[in-house]
Amino acid sequence: MNESNTPGIGTSITNSSLDYIPEAHCYLNINGQRIDLTNPNSDINRINNDILSETDINPDQVAQYKVKYHKDYIQSWIVDHNIKLSFDEVWAIREACIAALSDS
Repeated sequence: MNESNTPGIGTSITNSSLDYIPEAHCYLNINGQRIDLTNPNSDINRINNDILSETDINPDQVAQYKVKYHKDYIQSWIVDHNIKLSFDEVWAIREACIAALSDS
């Protein structure tokens, strides 16, 4: 997630030392075609080139499993990319981005 592929997130990422934050985003994959139905303005083409990893989940996994997967991914990403922020700091930036999206 960055300001380019996720319009409306505000400046939380650019005001940090980060270029982006990995976001666990749900979309449909039907016969190899990605479809984003998050809202009427969603466009999967905005994120197609930025997808870092994909995993299949069932609808009942969106709450607990997806959140755990996302947090585990970010914790590994912080270590793998030598991010100088703690998990809590990165997660707070992510939450600010999500809040800005909700407000827009």
